[in-house]
Amino acid sequence: MLNIRYFSSLYSLEKEIMKKENPPKKVVQNPHVEFDARLLENETWLTTEDVIEHLNVSRSTLYRLRKKHNIPSFKLGNIPMYPKHLLNKLFMHKALGNVSKKVNSE
Repeated sequence: MLNIRYFSSLYSLEKEIMKKENPPKKVVQNPHVEFDARLLENETWLTTEDVIEHLNVSRSTLYRLRKKHNIPSFKLGNIPMYPKHLLNKLFMHKALGNVSKKVNSE
């Protein structure tokens, strides 16, 4: 007859070993944007063409920014979607950061 305590202790030992070998990955959040779920309630979502027009950038620039995770996006099927409010907030923070750097250097 098999001892159930023996197998349960083996299982818990295996779980502990797995935790030590594979610690959970930390999610890196963009330091420029503070996430608040209430912001997304009435969010306007833009397609690639809308963002190109809104930000006045080329398609390749937009793809590069998305690939490097410099702008927030997600894919709905095969279509990348961008939250307009978060894009505006992100670029406003970057613009204000550039202004304060110039003022401090002068």
